[in-house]
Amino acid sequence: MARPLHKSPFLASMRSFAPLACLLVSLTAGCAVEQLPVDGESGEEDAGALDDVRRVLLCQQGLSDRTMEWDKGLFDLCEAAEANGFDLIWDGDYPAFGALDENGAYEALIDELDDNDDGVVTSKDSAALVHLVGFSWGGINVTDLAKRLGKDKRVATGRRGVAGMVLLDAFQPQAWHATIPANVLNAWVYRQTDTTSGDCSSTVSLGFGFNGKSPLAKSETTSCTDYDLDSFLDGVGHCDVPKTATEAALVNLLEHKDYEPWADYASACDVD
Repeated sequence: MARPLHKSPFLASMRSFAPLACLLVSLTAGCAVEQLPVDGESGEEDAGALDDVRRVLLCQQGLSDRTMEWDKGLFDLCEAAEANGFDLIWDGDYPAFGALDENGAYEALIDELDDNDDGVVTSKDSAALVHLVGFSWGGINVTDLAKRLGKDKRVATGRRGVAGMVLLDAFQPQAWHATIPANVLNAWVYRQTDTTSGDCSSTVSLGFGFNGKSPLAKSETTSCTDYDLDSFLDGVGHCDVPKTATEAALVNLLEHKDYEPWADYASACDVD
């Protein structure tokens, strides 16, 4: 079973801010993200330094035509983050990449991080905190993007971390359980477990529907929070998850904190 979250306000704030402060050190000093400590006190000077770092966001859609609105709310979430200061990576006219364009999405991410256009991501590029959001098929894709970033030889070791990840009912037939790579500092998972009548996924799955399964974190240093929306909300279908979780996910991205109104329904992800 998933581990319950600790309700201490101090520990809750520290588990979200301390890793970010450590990631900032890695961005400027080039040390290894996976070797950074995740506990400790942070001061106003650290918070001010974080305010000066670019926040980069890449979003990826589910497996559907972009005009079908199967992932209602995903575009709104990503554009709301942009309106609040994030550098959103657009795919042409769309604020999210298509589900079948994982390679294009990854190269767009590298291009955004390599702002001096020398083909590599190092301390010569401006510091950036990477954030990834994915729905359905795209949810599994963004976990793959994080894994690729963590191993890419074009990227300096201290630049391989992902500051925040939001998964919205992440699902692929071969990968029901989303795996959160060890280089992800904070992850929030929103999913539904009971197929809703008339849900968009029913017609393409012989009536079974697509249901997000409990995630697995690869490292205990990752702060990973899991929400089974069907445990406290009614009628949430697969394609409703982005819209249902928009407000919560925006808080996650902007503040690197759990969504307080849903605190009683949050669980810590199991560690694989």
